[in-house]
Amino acid sequence: MTDARVENQLFRFKPAIPLDPQRVVDELGGKRSGQYVMLSLVAPRATLLVNHEGKIIVHGCRKQDLAHLAAKEVMLRLGEEESGMTFEVGPVVASFDFESTVSLEGVPDLFPEAVMDTELDCLRIDDQKHEIKLLLFRNGRGIATESRHVKLVAMAARRWKQRLSDENLLS
Repeated sequence: MTDARVENQLFRFKPAIPLDPQRVVDELGGKRSGQYVMLSLVAPRATLLVNHEGKIIVHGCRKQDLAHLAAKEVMLRLGEEESGMTFEVGPVVASFDFESTVSLEGVPDLFPEAVMDTELDCLRIDDQKHEIKLLLFRNGRGIATESRHVKLVAMAARRWKQRLSDENLLS
């Protein structure tokens, strides 16, 4: 059985009153990076981005309650109320391991949704059934992006492991 492990989960928080990114720079020491202001927290360990709309994007937390604590800390340090703040869950980045090697060269001929990425020496799989993008490496390890849930990643990994096994592309 192939299990998937969450590596990163994206959370977006929308305060009732949008944050001014410049306040994050001036009062909390945030750093400007293009249209975003970035702020790193130690506890909870997270990286926050405040966009030009005043929304908070939290990276580096695997659970929603920790991400909420990170966003709440920023709000409270700025003297703002966190009540009325809404959130949405963004994409998951997860990893998995087939525990066997994969013969990559034969896959694109059998499965049109898989293309060889010569730069990374892996397969790029557009799994429409699970709405996930997969990177599958020769050593049997994989990375899933743009997933809505880690369980979808596990389901997709099991499906691809079975499909590749059926075609004798695993060793």
